[in-house]
Amino acid sequence: MLTLSEVNVVNPLRGTRPFPAFGQVDWRGNEDNSSYNGLSVALKRTFSHGLLFSANYMWSHEIDDGSDGSGDGDSLVAENVSCFACERASGAFDARHVVNANLVYELPFGAGKPYLNQSGMLRSILGAWEVTSVVFAHTGFPVNVTIDRSASAVPDGNTNNQRPDLVPGVSLTPPVGSTISEWINPAAFAIPAPGTFGNAPRDVARGPGVWQVDMGLGKYLLATERLRLQFRAEAFNIFNHPQYGPPQADLSAGPGVFGSIISTVNTGPVGTGTPRQLQFALRASF
Repeated sequence: MLTLSEVNVVNPLRGTRPFPAFGQVDWRGNEDNSSYNGLSVALKRTFSHGLLFSANYMWSHEIDDGSDGSGDGDSLVAENVSCFACERASGAFDARHVVNANLVYELPFGAGKPYLNQSGMLRSILGAWEVTSVVFAHTGFPVNVTIDRSASAVPDGNTNNQRPDLVPGVSLTPPVGSTISEWINPAAFAIPAPGTFGNAPRDVARGPGVWQVDMGLGKYLLATERLRLQFRAEAFNIFNHPQYGPPQADLSAGPGVFGSIISTVNTGPVGTGTPRQLQFALRASF
């Protein structure tokens, strides 16, 4: 992992920098480490009697010294650059529980099926329909709560990614539960005393989880002996379930801003996390 760190910070004992003529300097190198452990369980049904089904569940835990969720990108600067072990926590892309499932079901009507298999209008209308579905869900990603501090208030002068203190006995969840306007309880944190680092662990909170159900409906039509048509109607996020992004995590932003969610997972036109989308297609095979 490529580390973004700081050197030439203030020595807390002497109150001076190793090279007083220079300020704090960015440094990049291979320094951090990470670990990943997981358990995966799968359930499958091969296509039989018009039904195909598969599902898998994964429990996993990714731990590292610093990450920004971009894979091989720079990790975040440590609160205390002399103590990388103090940064060890769940990584930015640690989704503890993940579920995926898909289904294909041919409705039991039409030629070769149990019902309405005789020639006629009902077989033409109700026969050869297929239902498909994809389900996806995962728990929320970690959220790193930070606080703005002046260089004089921090032991080594490094103001990057400073964290607050935890208030003992106060839950990170607001008293009325996590909502869009207040996902994290601000009363659970306090400003550290001057000359000390905050004791809140890195990535101490969790953002909202996401889940989505996509469905499709298709019908096969035999136009001629060689030409086969398939009509499909597909709905992505059919329940129009909102997929919220991470909460605002800078405690210094103040009440009404800290802990609020102001974005969705996906602001683009396509992909997982968008509002409900419908599409129709006609496919010809010959």
